[in-house]
Amino acid sequence: MESREDMRPTAGRKWKRASEACTFCRRRKIKCSTERPTCMNCKMHSKTCHYAPIDSSVRVRTVRREEPAEYTSPAATTPEATTTLSEENSPMSRQSEEWAEKGLVAEAARQRQFEQVNARLGKLDFDGVEPELGLHLLSLHWNRQHHSFLITYRPAFMRDMACNGPYFSKLLLNAIYFSAAKFSPRHELRRERDNVRTAGWRFRERVRELLGGALDKSDITTIQALLVMTNSLFALGDERSAAWLYAGLAFRMIVDLGMHVESPKLTSHRKFSDEDSEIRRRVFWAAFVVDKIQSLYQGRPVTIKESDTLVPIKFLDTFEEFESWTPLAYSTQPSVDYPGSPSYTVSTFRYFCELSVILSDILSTIYTERSFQNTPGELSIKLETINARLAKWHEALPGHLSATSQKAAITPPPHVLNLQALYHVLVILLHHPFITDGHHYHTYRNISAKSLKACATAANAIVQLVRAYDKAFSVRRAPYLISYATYMAATIYVRIAAKRTAGSDAHNSLGTCLAVFNENQHTNSAVRRANALVQNLMKRLGVTVPNTSAIHIDKTAETEEHRGPLATAESGSLSQEPGLQGLDIDSIIQSFVREAESLQANRGAVAGSLDTSQLQSSAVAPDMPSSNPQNTTGASPYDFTASWGAPGQMPLQGDAMMSLDDLFYGFNSSALDSFPVTPMPGWDAL
Repeated sequence: MESREDMRPTAGRKWKRASEACTFCRRRKIKCSTERPTCMNCKMHSKTCHYAPIDSSVRVRTVRREEPAEYTSPAATTPEATTTLSEENSPMSRQSEEWAEKGLVAEAARQRQFEQVNARLGKLDFDGVEPELGLHLLSLHWNRQHHSFLITYRPAFMRDMACNGPYFSKLLLNAIYFSAAKFSPRHELRRERDNVRTAGWRFRERVRELLGGALDKSDITTIQALLVMTNSLFALGDERSAAWLYAGLAFRMIVDLGMHVESPKLTSHRKFSDEDSEIRRRVFWAAFVVDKIQSLYQGRPVTIKESDTLVPIKFLDTFEEFESWTPLAYSTQPSVDYPGSPSYTVSTFRYFCELSVILSDILSTIYTERSFQNTPGELSIKLETINARLAKWHEALPGHLSATSQKAAITPPPHVLNLQALYHVLVILLHHPFITDGHHYHTYRNISAKSLKACATAANAIVQLVRAYDKAFSVRRAPYLISYATYMAATIYVRIAAKRTAGSDAHNSLGTCLAVFNENQHTNSAVRRANALVQNLMKRLGVTVPNTSAIHIDKTAETEEHRGPLATAESGSLSQEPGLQGLDIDSIIQSFVREAESLQANRGAVAGSLDTSQLQSSAVAPDMPSSNPQNTTGASPYDFTASWGAPGQMPLQGDAMMSLDDLFYGFNSSALDSFPVTPMPGWDAL
């Protein structure tokens, strides 16, 4: 922000450090505004501001420590001034980061203590909300949404909430209120007492009121508010367009503030404190992740491309990493006995960012308008390349982020399980098109077979994960990503169960998926669509499970675990894959391919686009004739002749098609709202 930036001198000279920092700021190792007679920090903390000269040797060490070589003027001509990459790993750079980390962690711990002090003294600005209610909603936010994407930076927000500082705004506060309200049991937060979807409605109105005046100038708190609102509005189901537009505004502001690049050449006229840099970096990567998740759900091109950015995935404030976490905003059952766990928030977010980079490549490589221009061989090479990156990411995952077994002593927090769920989602997302595309099956049969194995492995892992999740927290309030992963697993298990006898592990796993839908639809409306689509697919393939109302998540079942890295199809290890033992692999693949080829034959005039009128006429209830006499395509009543990617996406190879039941990219697109959610047996029990 302008009030926190210092201008650099002219080219050819090193910009001047605050060697005149006051004694208090120097001792606390925080940036001094150097205002006379009293700097901003001394005003805030009611300290006597005193400027004392420092020894020249200390001055030199301080400058070298706090100003790494990459921040020298672009006009400098020495070799050291241009070796940014080597300097990043230099001892001096590491020492500087160590000091910055210590300072940020110390300040975070200090501000956490001040939260209670400021609350008792009545210094916190709740924007007219009763302090007790405001603290309740903030507690829910810090317990849940905050850990997902680190959009908000707690030390700065809570500090500035007490002094109207730059990292607090009423817009952001009300966005937090709104996002947390639906997880509160307090009915006074709802417009309709028994309708959780109306929770926080007055905060939504307040956000609308404040947002108008905030759009004339880019500001970090406005970006944070827009990102928080994006996630909350999307979960409502009927607010996806608003979520998409809010996110777009946030992305524009990020570029406007230059937050997408950390480069000495582009930021030589600015100087940010360690706290400023930490916040900017966190907010940028939060936006990057939100962009990719929204693109996946809504089937739209990504906005923030990695090639246009230069921000390291490195977060120095690790105070929250080992902070004790309990499921305040997750469990609906007071009897749930969860002993608590370290939050692992910072490391989780770091690996989430890395995984989002891979997700971006999958969307821009496999699920792109022009993917049909690539030959099967070219796409297969891309498959192997991205799959190797996924495997490398998974191998590098530390132990505390990878343990999900129900037999583990402590189930990790939900945001850690979210990370694992996203990994398995990406595996299915990457491999699924290579099963459904007839070109690949007929030309590279072993690739399709390996892709089926990868999808089955991921589906098995997802079922294991949701069982562990429900056992520890209950899936009733699980985030949408858990339900989305469950939907992807269910579509795989329906295909396998169709080749199995009733009561098989595949049927039990499918029953678990349906039970998750049954529980989770209360807070995530899109789950109703997932439930209907999966049950429609079951009916078409002749798969039956117990009535939905009788299904319960089997919290003790243990299907066969992962068997390590993906093996080749030629090795015969496919028969050992969970749910695939003794099955004809080709028959399962052909169940995908035949549908795609049938749809291709009936493609007609809807190539590469979503004809919603045909979708409405073809997606009718079982045993009901089409209401459109013009519908003579002969396609299954639950199919639509669109691309395998998303509405508006061109099909792979130009003609590979698939049914709506297998749509992953863009599954929750508003373009599919015209698809009727058909009530199925047991639906009334939801």
